[in-house]
Amino acid sequence: MTHDGPLKLGRIAYLNVWPLYESLIPDFPEGPDVAYVPGHPSELNAALASGAIDAAPASAFAYLANPGAFDLLPDLCIRAAVAPIQSVLLLSPVPLAELPEHLRRTGDPVLFSGASASSNALTRVLWRFAWGFPEARFETVPPGTGLATGKPFVEIGDLALMRYLDPPAGWHVTDLGQAWFDYAGTPFVFALWIVRAGLAGSRLAALGRLHRALLSVNAGLAEALPRLVRAPSRPDWIGEADFLNYLRVVNYDLDDAAKASFVLFAHHCRELGLIDAVPGLRFAL
Repeated sequence: MTHDGPLKLGRIAYLNVWPLYESLIPDFPEGPDVAYVPGHPSELNAALASGAIDAAPASAFAYLANPGAFDLLPDLCIRAAVAPIQSVLLLSPVPLAELPEHLRRTGDPVLFSGASASSNALTRVLWRFAWGFPEARFETVPPGTGLATGKPFVEIGDLALMRYLDPPAGWHVTDLGQAWFDYAGTPFVFALWIVRAGLAGSRLAALGRLHRALLSVNAGLAEALPRLVRAPSRPDWIGEADFLNYLRVVNYDLDDAAKASFVLFAHHCRELGLIDAVPGLRFAL
């Protein structure tokens, strides 16, 4: 594959990375250096795996599942700041503690979001290791379709944030970021900045410039958020106060606590047979 042309950078079409891109794009516009490719996490995972894009903030589980194909950008991820994340939820028609009996009685599966990889794996890990629930049946459905089924379901991204801010009547909402923190004592890492292995030439040079720009944006983000939430591009379905509160529970620092959290998650994924081994963290820069 040629290394000429712009760096193809995936952009998750969710509000959890909105402030990064809102601040980045004016100084790093689409052009000869970079082309932005939108998609939800599973779409970006597939695009990275096929080489259709070069880098993206993508599901942390995608790196665990195929570490030989990818490198990582250092210092950056998408994680809960401390505990709740508001946009990764398990919604159940009964309280969480009653869910195993509900499933036994109804024969229902738990529905996963087709948009996710990390959150689906996280649900499995919590199911076994945090909640100690008996085995259940899991099925995957398109995002946004779970509520109409009446079955327990996982929702992520903006659809989940809408449910968090306006919970559907009669449903019980579990914030999976909070559930992981209650279990592990560390914030959960939902996404990493994943880079196609073997990136070289002008695209690798552009990635280096992009990385420096992202670090600069991240360093000033806390101060910039009150201004950013008033930007014309803010979606009209969420108010300024709710948006600011949400963006403050999202964090982008791949620090030591986040790395430890990710490694613990990886070990549990291996114990469940979801991955073959726990990989090291290999960085592109």
